[in-house]
Amino acid sequence: MKIAVVYNKKKSQFKEALDKIKTWTAKQGHQLLIDKPLTKTVDYLLALGGDGTMLRAVREAGPLEIPTMGINLGGLGFLTAFQSSELERALNDLDHHRIRIEQRMLLSVRFKNENFIALNDATFNMGTDARLVELSTCVNDQFLTRFTGDGLIVSTPTGSTAYSLAAGGPILYPDLSVMILTPICPHALSARPVVVPAQDTVTVEVGYKNPVALLTIDGQERRVVETGEKVRLSQADLRARIVMPEKVTFFEILRRKMRWGGLPDA
Repeated sequence: MKIAVVYNKKKSQFKEALDKIKTWTAKQGHQLLIDKPLTKTVDYLLALGGDGTMLRAVREAGPLEIPTMGINLGGLGFLTAFQSSELERALNDLDHHRIRIEQRMLLSVRFKNENFIALNDATFNMGTDARLVELSTCVNDQFLTRFTGDGLIVSTPTGSTAYSLAAGGPILYPDLSVMILTPICPHALSARPVVVPAQDTVTVEVGYKNPVALLTIDGQERRVVETGEKVRLSQADLRARIVMPEKVTFFEILRRKMRWGGLPDA
């Protein structure tokens, strides 16, 4: 088995986790690739860090259909389903196929001549002048509304527990195929999150009340969108493959991460 690893050097536990993986792969006779370009011959990609590391890993692994396994090295980590304290058990479960692979929707974000994919979301925020943004939004070329406020989040179901949730959006089961439009601090109290089918195309155009808006894809890629320019968002042709614990459900993970039901700190 060929296993690749990406990691976040800013996490204090990354070296310890990486050493455990090196020891385990050597003992099992598996090939280990660390911070090297991915190819289709890789069986699994391990992401050591938090959600940011996982998002970067999925964007690299997605086009190659490589299953990605997130190892949480601290923080909330909705996307990193495996804890660093359980690393050796998680690796053994991976080796014996005691895992499940979830197919997750990816967002296609088209702006000018560029096309990005996002596991969580694409967000439109105020520019550096901190003025309200006006975002005319259409679904399948049918006018929906003009969102005015601090911005707009277009999220996947996986991203429903990220920025969208903080902005008042709903929590969705991650294997659904829809897009969530969540306004950020809207100027109109009537503005509320809207859920649309994934097969639709959402078009967001920056209005004339503000010179620019800042487009951010999965918190990592950023582009300046000027007045009159449009961004088109829809379901990507490919899907992310996320490694999950075999017998742990989304609701169990949700309860633990949200600390619902009086559970102790995780």
